[in-house]
Amino acid sequence: MIGGKRIVALCTYGIHDPQVFSFISDLNEKLRTVNSQLFIYTMNTELGSGGEFYMAESSVYDLVPYDRVDAVVIMAEKIKSPSVVQHIIDRCKEKDVPAIVIDGDFEDVSLVKFDYAKGFESVVRHMIEDHKVSRPHFMAGKRNNEFSDQRIEVFKKVIEENGIAFDESMISYGDFWSVPARLAASQILKREELPDAIICANDIMAINVCDVFESAGVSVPGQVLVSGFDGIDEAFLTTPGITTAICDSKTLANTIMDVIMRVFAGEKNIISSIVPTFIANESCGCPRANLSSMSSVHEFNNRFYHHQDDIHIMRNFTAYVISSENLEECAYHFRHSYAENMSCIVEDSCLNFNKNYFIEDVEDTTKTVIYDYYKTEDKPYPYDPEGIIPNLDMIIEKGYPPVFNALEFMGKSIGFVCYSFEKYNLIDYFRTPTLTNSIELGLGGYITMHNQRYLREEIRRMYQNDELTGLYNRLAFIAKLKELKEEPDLIGKKITVLMADLNGLKQINDTLGHTAGDKAIAAVADALRSTCPPGSLCVRFGGDELLALIPGEGMSDKIIAAMQAYLRESSKEQGFPISASYGTTTTVFDKDLNIDQIIGKADEKMYSMKKRLKEQ
Repeated sequence: MIGGKRIVALCTYGIHDPQVFSFISDLNEKLRTVNSQLFIYTMNTELGSGGEFYMAESSVYDLVPYDRVDAVVIMAEKIKSPSVVQHIIDRCKEKDVPAIVIDGDFEDVSLVKFDYAKGFESVVRHMIEDHKVSRPHFMAGKRNNEFSDQRIEVFKKVIEENGIAFDESMISYGDFWSVPARLAASQILKREELPDAIICANDIMAINVCDVFESAGVSVPGQVLVSGFDGIDEAFLTTPGITTAICDSKTLANTIMDVIMRVFAGEKNIISSIVPTFIANESCGCPRANLSSMSSVHEFNNRFYHHQDDIHIMRNFTAYVISSENLEECAYHFRHSYAENMSCIVEDSCLNFNKNYFIEDVEDTTKTVIYDYYKTEDKPYPYDPEGIIPNLDMIIEKGYPPVFNALEFMGKSIGFVCYSFEKYNLIDYFRTPTLTNSIELGLGGYITMHNQRYLREEIRRMYQNDELTGLYNRLAFIAKLKELKEEPDLIGKKITVLMADLNGLKQINDTLGHTAGDKAIAAVADALRSTCPPGSLCVRFGGDELLALIPGEGMSDKIIAAMQAYLRESSKEQGFPISASYGTTTTVFDKDLNIDQIIGKADEKMYSMKKRLKEQ
C-alpha cells in the first residue's frame, strides 16, 4: 500500500496504442472504486522487434517498488521477451507479491489468456463456410513465431474440414507488418489464378493487402475477399473496413479486475481466458461495421497534426539540452507545456564526467532529480528512493496512474522519467515515447559533451601544466605570454617578475629521499600560487625554480612574506624545514618586452639571496 491505497503495477509496452490506452483507463477507473490505483511501467520499444540492444530500456521494470505494491500485472505479449517477463515474476516472488500475466505461459502466477485460436477460427470459418471460399490463401506472420504458427494450424484445420486440400503454396509470410505484407501481396498478384480470399494473421497485413490489390485494379471484396485479426482501430477506419476479431479492452479490464479482486482475497494461480469477438466487415463482402466513433477519428487527426509540431519542438529541445552548460540550464529547457506533471531523475554516476559512463562499469546507486514540474526553482536535488517519485502524495490523491519510462542511451540506463497526467488523454500518452526519446537523446548528448570537455581540459592541463606542481610549464608560459602581448589593456602597465627557488634541494634529496624533495618543490609552488593575486601567471621554470608574472608593482614584499609564512606551516606538516630564496624586478609591459632579460634580473637577485643564506 502507498498513501492508503492498494497499488497495482502494470508492466507493459506501447501505452499510446488505443487498445492499451482504453484498457489502462478502464482498469484504473475500476480500481478507484475499491480505493486502489494503477502505476504504469512501460517500454517504448517492443523487445520482440528491437532485440537485445534495447534491454537497457527494460530497466523500467526494476523501478517497480515490489515491497510496496499489492499486485503486478504483466502484459507478456506486449513486452515480447520471456526472459524479461520471468525477471519481473522473480522479483515478485522475492517480495511475495502476486503476479498476473496476460498472454503468456508462466508457472506459479495467475494467468489471463486470450484464446486466439478460437477467435481466429471464427474468422476463418466465416470466410470458408459463410462465404463459400474455395481457393483460400493465408498471409501468415513471422516464420517460427508461436502466434503465426498457431494460426496456420487453425487455417489448415478449417479448410480440411471443409474439403479443401492444403498445400504450401497457400501460405505467404507478411511478418505481421506492412512492408513485407505488401511484397507478399505483390507476389500473389503475379499468379495465373488469384485466390478468392486472403485470410491474414493480423489487421495491419490485411489493410496493406487490400491497398496493394486495389492499386493493381483487383477489387476487394468484388474479386478477392480479405480478412484480418486483432481488431486495431485502423481496421474500422479504412475503406474497405476489415473483417476481424477484436480483443476488447473493456472485456480485458473486467477480467483483470475480477482476477485482481480474487488475488486481494487470497486466491493464487488463477486461470482465466477471453475469446476475441468476431466482427464481420466490408473486406469480406459483409455490411460495414462502425465500432469506432467519430471521436476515434478525431483522436487520429489530433495524433497526426500534433506529431508534426512535436517533431520540431522535440528536436529543438534535444539540441538545447545537449548544449546546456549545467544541470540548472538543462532543467530550464525542460520547463515546457509538454513537460507538465513530469519529473526526471538521472543516475549520479552519469554526471561524474571524469569517467565515461557508457564504456566503463560504474557502480553507483544514487540519483538526482534534475527536473520537477512542481518545483518553482529549476535546481537539481537528491532523489529519495523511499519517496518513489517526487510529489507522490499529490499524485496518489489525484488518482490517475503515473507512467514510468526508463531513459536509455547507448545501451545503458541513465535514469527515468515519470509522467503524472491529470486526465485520460490519448494525445498525452501518444506523446510520451517522443518526449522520452528526446530527453534521453538530450541528456545522453549532454553527458557525452561534458565528458569530452573534461577530457579536453585534461589533455590541455597535461600539455600546459607541470605534473608535480600544477603550475604552467615553460612552453605554456611562452604561449600565454604571446597571448598577453595582444591584450591592449595591458600595454604600458607595470608588471613584476618574482623568482622563487627552493633552498637545500640536494640536501633534502640526499638525506630524506627524492619523494621528500618533490614534496618540498610542490610546497613552494603551492605557496606561490596561493599568495599571488588573481591574473598572475605562475610557472615551474626549471627543476626547483618557480616564476610568477604579476600585474602591477609594490606587492612583492607582501607576497614573499606570505610565502615564507606558508612554508613555515608546510615545514610543520612535512616534518622537515622548507624555505626558498626570492628575487624580483619590475618593468613596463609592451609588445617588445624581452622576458629573458627581465627574468635574468630577477634571477640575479634570487641567487644573491641564496648566496647570502649559504654564507650565513
